[in-house]
Amino acid sequence: MKKVKAKVLKYMISERRRAKIKIIINEVPLSKNIYVNMHWAKRKEYKELTGWKIMIATSEIESSCFKKATVTFDIYFKDKRRRDVSNYLGGGLIAWLDVLVNQNIIADDSYDVIGQPIVNFYIDKANPRTEILITERK
Repeated sequence: MKKVKAKVLKYMISERRRAKIKIIINEVPLSKNIYVNMHWAKRKEYKELTGWKIMIATSEIESSCFKKATVTFDIYFKDKRRRDVSNYLGGGLIAWLDVLVNQNIIADDSYDVIGQPIVNFYIDKANPRTEILITERK
């Protein structure tokens, strides 16, 4: 199994504490083209495996469920191939957001709770990964 790690960060804004959780998964999510064309049983297996990875990463974090949050996915690919952001948001990241809800990290993955998730692409040939930053918001 690949190494998984998580960090909890806190900072001050206007003398009010806002919690942040940064989860680092050492893989990139599946694109929509791959995820949607998977057999339903394989999609279920992918979602369960992702759930275990996020559960392991967040097992040491004592945090309550974010009622309102901003979710940012920083995806680090190993190459410079052209990619479409919407293919990732409509693909494997759907499963990842569902896992965050199931793990009680965010209250829901609806627009009212998380707004539009932010997806950023970067290149890191030596260490492809996905960093999920969840920040509390009003």
